[in-house]
Amino acid sequence: MAAPAGIYRNTLLQAVQFGPGSISSLPTIIDSLNLKTKKAFILTGKSLATKTKVIEKVQQILTSSGYYSGETYFDIGEHAPVAGIREAVERIKKSNADVIVAVGGGSPIDAAKAVSFYRHQEEHGDESARNPLTHMDLFLPTIAVPTTLSVAETTQNAGFKSDEGHKIGVSSRNLTPRAIVYDAELTLDTPEKLWLSTGIRALDHAVEYLYRPDTHPLVRPSVQSAIRELFTYLPLSKKDPENVEVRQRLQLACFNSLWPESRMGALGLSHGLGHKLGATYGIPHGITSCITLGPTVKFTAEWKDTPLAHLENLADTLPFIPAPYNASPTPLTAPVGAHGGQLSADQLNELRNKAAKVGDAIQKLVDDLGLHSTLKACGVERGETAIVATKVTGQDKKGGDYWNGVKAILDGAYE
Repeated sequence: MAAPAGIYRNTLLQAVQFGPGSISSLPTIIDSLNLKTKKAFILTGKSLATKTKVIEKVQQILTSSGYYSGETYFDIGEHAPVAGIREAVERIKKSNADVIVAVGGGSPIDAAKAVSFYRHQEEHGDESARNPLTHMDLFLPTIAVPTTLSVAETTQNAGFKSDEGHKIGVSSRNLTPRAIVYDAELTLDTPEKLWLSTGIRALDHAVEYLYRPDTHPLVRPSVQSAIRELFTYLPLSKKDPENVEVRQRLQLACFNSLWPESRMGALGLSHGLGHKLGATYGIPHGITSCITLGPTVKFTAEWKDTPLAHLENLADTLPFIPAPYNASPTPLTAPVGAHGGQLSADQLNELRNKAAKVGDAIQKLVDDLGLHSTLKACGVERGETAIVATKVTGQDKKGGDYWNGVKAILDGAYE
């Protein structure tokens, strides 16, 4: 048993305000950012702006404190098409805003990060925009106000869709939102399917953290706690959609599912598949997670080259999953792997079985939430599963065992 060693790097996140009605803290948060004009540019999606009172409420709070720039941009579409990001950059240049308030799901929050990146790139050049040593005050800061459970607000990555329909992105430590406001009252207008499916997206973050390269031991307990709470509160939220306490607990579980740390890139295979499927076929990321996560976990459990540490992390997570999704939850014992030494074949098989049960539990949760989805229903042609598998694994792996395993995930989810 080797001693843990590594480093945890925090992000530029300064505050997480949470609780029903906490959106009223927005002026106080802006005061804390040491800005010159203290004028906020609101970035959101069309549905929130035109079909709910959420944006109107945010505008009123900012106006009453004198912190509203008068500009709200709401043409950010699903997967944040780059055309909308370009337009937002031009709009913000014409305003006197020095902070972006991003309200909504992952698309407007990622779009806000991208706007900050490209605005800096125009003024200071690409090298400065990508240099981690560039001072944060040279970037437009973002305050994230999530209304879904997809969790774009904790990362430095901004994913969006190119003009050609491909998933692309930018990343910089300076893009991480400086503050997050989790106000469950603002989520009550979020459509049920979007709310619950983005909860599965958060579960995707948490589960895939367990088998990403260099999984951090300081973050793993938060991730496992998030898994327990998502399995507990998502069914309760479906049963009682107006329960603000449950929705608030889900927002905090989502924060724990993707705890802030300075790392780039996708988490794992389910995310990689989701990025290709989402951008190419216009499938919402919550739904891609409903399609890919359960089968991916089972594949990871069975794949011959899955690192032992990743199997141990998955197996050690099974006790965090409550009944009825875990048929026989047992009390927590010493972590799997605490024994040290070489595993026997029987011990390794037991690990794989426990890890596979995590995948089964995920699939049962998806089905119980009424979120069972297929690639066929999402408009994917049967023959395109091989194309997606190649995009995810790389051309050099086409036809190999791993490629065949990934294709089997897609074929199994086809109909």
